[in-house]
Amino acid sequence: MKSHRQILSSFGLAALVAGGFYAPAFGQSSGALEADSVTIDEQSGEIEAAGNVEIVGDGNLLRTQKLRLNNTTKTLSIVSPMTLRQDDGLTLKAKTATLNNALDTGTLKNVKLVLPENAGRMRAAEVAHSPDILVLRNAIFTACDECEDPNDAPLWQIQAGKINYDRVGQNVVYAHPRLEVYGVPVFYLPYMAHAGPEVERRSGFLAPRIASSGDFGAAVETPYFINLADNYDLTVSPRISEFQNPFMTGEWRHLTRFGSYEMTAYAHQPSGDLSDDTDRDTRLALTGSGDFNLADWQLSFAVQDASDDLFFKRYKLSETNRLESRLSLRREWDNQSLNIEAYRFRNTLRAESAATVDMILPRLTHEVYFDRLILGGELSMINRLTHDQRALGTDVTHAASLLDWRWQHTTRGGFVLSANNRLSLDAYQYDSLEGQTVEAEEFLSANATAFTVAYPLERRGKNDTQTLTPQAQLVLATENEDYEAVPFISGTSISLSRAQLFNPLTTKDEASRFNFGVTHKLDFMSRLQTEFFLGQSLNLSDRSFSVATGYSDDRSALLADITLTAGPLSLSRQTRFDSTGSEELRSETAAGLSFSRLQIGLTHSFYEAGQQGSEVLEEATGRVNWRIGQNWSLEASTRENLEADLSVETMAGLTYEDECTLLTLSLERDYSRIEQANIEPDTSINFAFTLKTIGSTPAR
Repeated sequence: MKSHRQILSSFGLAALVAGGFYAPAFGQSSGALEADSVTIDEQSGEIEAAGNVEIVGDGNLLRTQKLRLNNTTKTLSIVSPMTLRQDDGLTLKAKTATLNNALDTGTLKNVKLVLPENAGRMRAAEVAHSPDILVLRNAIFTACDECEDPNDAPLWQIQAGKINYDRVGQNVVYAHPRLEVYGVPVFYLPYMAHAGPEVERRSGFLAPRIASSGDFGAAVETPYFINLADNYDLTVSPRISEFQNPFMTGEWRHLTRFGSYEMTAYAHQPSGDLSDDTDRDTRLALTGSGDFNLADWQLSFAVQDASDDLFFKRYKLSETNRLESRLSLRREWDNQSLNIEAYRFRNTLRAESAATVDMILPRLTHEVYFDRLILGGELSMINRLTHDQRALGTDVTHAASLLDWRWQHTTRGGFVLSANNRLSLDAYQYDSLEGQTVEAEEFLSANATAFTVAYPLERRGKNDTQTLTPQAQLVLATENEDYEAVPFISGTSISLSRAQLFNPLTTKDEASRFNFGVTHKLDFMSRLQTEFFLGQSLNLSDRSFSVATGYSDDRSALLADITLTAGPLSLSRQTRFDSTGSEELRSETAAGLSFSRLQIGLTHSFYEAGQQGSEVLEEATGRVNWRIGQNWSLEASTRENLEADLSVETMAGLTYEDECTLLTLSLERDYSRIEQANIEPDTSINFAFTLKTIGSTPAR
């Protein structure tokens, strides 16, 4: 009789110790066996191991309760449930199996597989196992986690007569697959393939999207991802519809050594009603953006353009009324920065006019923040050179310098004092069309000085804390009226609000005025917080302001803002009254309830005639976000024009998402009507069903 050591060595196992067999650390190339008991047939040379059997071979680990080792054929016959974990992370569980001594070739019965990287699970009646490929018969694949009851069907699974899993080429190929949802067949294909779990990016079809709208009818969009290289790719998405020619979308993404950018192109040959308002055979559009780091410079750009003014509105891509493209180059060093910018504008709903800026090229902005205090305050300087180009009017080149000095001090008595002085120097050059003249000064200057005092008062009670802060500001401005003759002069929007009341206007817009206001804050046991503000501005100059600004020749509109937060409830209201406080001119109101699974929001806006347009405007918007259970969520919103008693837009969307599936269903109704472009109210329905690990866009 041979010794145990001699028999095991001839089988390719390493060592035998008293009471059992020793297995070295998982991952060693040499094989080893460990079991509670080992029986050796001296005539046949077979070894039978039983009880907590473990075998390590070439990086593979096998666990079972009973097996037989044939020393002649060097095969293992496993006659009890087994688990085989391989060095690439693949795990196989089977009821019975026949394997070679390296544990990488053989046949397994009634098998469950867990793919590496948690990329999915497979089941099969039989698996032919080899180092390069697995052939699964009567097989099922899913990316969903296993149900509590293993016999229950997951949300989705793909069942096929045969699945070939090419572990070298990382391909999973299905013969006659069918998609099942909760075990019910819903879709069949004669052939299907997708990338294996180790593939991060590969060309192929992404999850299709199904839609329906008045302009297109029923439609299906089938994106195709083209992996051109590790750092750039292209996704082509044709939308095939009932009433229209294909609508094409192409998305290009590129990651470079210096940054990244992406571009999206759209193309469509309209037919029927969509072609009534254009002479073009093909409508085109382009959007994109990018950011780059070039040594010490940051470069960014954005593109938005189309062959037709209303392309983005017509195809429900954007609600913008002005197309804008820009290019920006920025550098920062020490206490300075330099911006070089260019802009191109295009109006979509109104015709270009003599006042319309078509292009800004260039805009140079140099900012300096001085380290040393000047008269105890901080000093900064902004220098800017801008050239505005107009197709129908006067081009203007504008050079400007702004010196901004700020100082703040808190006295021992608790008064907060601050001062601000802004001096601007402007130079203009005009390039007018033939027959046009500009009567305006070419060199102008303006100065504005503001003195502000605030006195915060605090009261602490047993359960509450209150703060009362009165604030007053005196602004003294040079009020250079020559600025009013400068054509197409542009500046910050003048609209009186709490945020702007104590902030300076641009020096050319500023007027001598006296601003005052008071703020009250309450915190009750951290359960209730309120804040109330009341403020107004007195015009000390001869300057006139339009009604829409909120300022006036005498006393401005009265501002009253209030916010309240109590647990899940939040309320806010910003109101502008007339100077006496007797008539409401405009208001913005928002109310919300926020719970862990439910958020409800309501906003209301009101503008008296002249506050934002020539007509009274009153709108309300309601929103609901509801997380239903663990996986479902509902989002809905509606916007109503209360003054005209018209609906503006309505949307509802239902989403299901778990570890393996993303399902979205949305309904949108756009009530807008643009007669000159033949755009009518339209309802669209969109549906997308994405099987994760199969039909999702690879992450950048």
